[in-house]
Amino acid sequence: MPELREVFEMTTKQMGEPDLDSWQKQEKRQRKASRNKKLGAIAVAAVLVIAGVVIGISTLGNDDVQPAGSGANPTLAPEPTEQTLSIIDVGSGTATAFTAPPGASDSKLRGTWFDFTLDGSMVAYSDLDENGNAQVFVMDADGSNVRQLTQGEGGVGDYGGFDWSPDGSMIAYERDTADGPQIFTVRVFGMASGISTRVTNEPQGAVDPGGWAPDGGSIIFSTINTAGNHYTAQSLDLTTGQTRLIVPDGSTPELSPDGAWIAFNSWLKPHIRLILANSDGSGRRVIARFDGDDALEQWSPDSTQIAFVASTDENGFGTHVYDLATGETRFVTDGTIESWVDNDHILVS
Repeated sequence: MPELREVFEMTTKQMGEPDLDSWQKQEKRQRKASRNKKLGAIAVAAVLVIAGVVIGISTLGNDDVQPAGSGANPTLAPEPTEQTLSIIDVGSGTATAFTAPPGASDSKLRGTWFDFTLDGSMVAYSDLDENGNAQVFVMDADGSNVRQLTQGEGGVGDYGGFDWSPDGSMIAYERDTADGPQIFTVRVFGMASGISTRVTNEPQGAVDPGGWAPDGGSIIFSTINTAGNHYTAQSLDLTTGQTRLIVPDGSTPELSPDGAWIAFNSWLKPHIRLILANSDGSGRRVIARFDGDDALEQWSPDSTQIAFVASTDENGFGTHVYDLATGETRFVTDGTIESWVDNDHILVS
């Protein structure tokens, strides 16, 4: 995947912290590293469609007559395409195909996201609704019972991202609003299924819903600091609506499922760093450094491993796994981590 490798080997030239415009542009790049690959697929498909139309026109002579009302070359709406991802065994590297529902790849311009519940029984993903708005859809892990969960304008934010509650009853997601991106929650089951509630009101916007407390009472997210030059990681109490600062430099924070740890990216040094800390922000230690737009870290369900995206001289672009017990990092596969399926397998695109 040369396009992805080129993007992820670009180095960050500035030695200070990014300004607001740089922050927004960086966020879009970091949100979905595989978006370039998907856009390339769109471009190829477009060329093929145009070529087909030209061939059709050139073979239609003056003596050819089309049925009345059919038009010279009627164009049929393309069928939704399936997007094939891979489920990778993090121990052996063995890959198994995972086929997304038809149409899930239609939201390529915004990036398609997938996220399994902690027990691996359901999958949430982003797709476009009939009006072209990005929404959250859910299905069973075997691909059955597909349904659209969120509704209305705004939908899943430009930066994407959502996260299941520990019991699988709710999803926290980012949504575009008149006040910029904010965090919402939506119920998955029951009479209130599909009803969304806005839970943040951050002046600078709220992004990166990155994990729930084990009791489901709070979530973490990130927002720009008041100076407008870097991220902070915040915890939000869903009952009181009160926020609490966890770390002053937390981009894409991810709380471990057991609530004991937080992993996040820091921009306070010339190179982006992936940092592991206690859930209150103490006891920080760097577990990886990046020159480009890397990370997209994801915790395993048992909170013992962190999968993240990086580009290295030895392995190129791909997904790596850090083991908390040994402190070792190993390259697992090419491609971008989407979600852990269980403690031994990850979904990659």
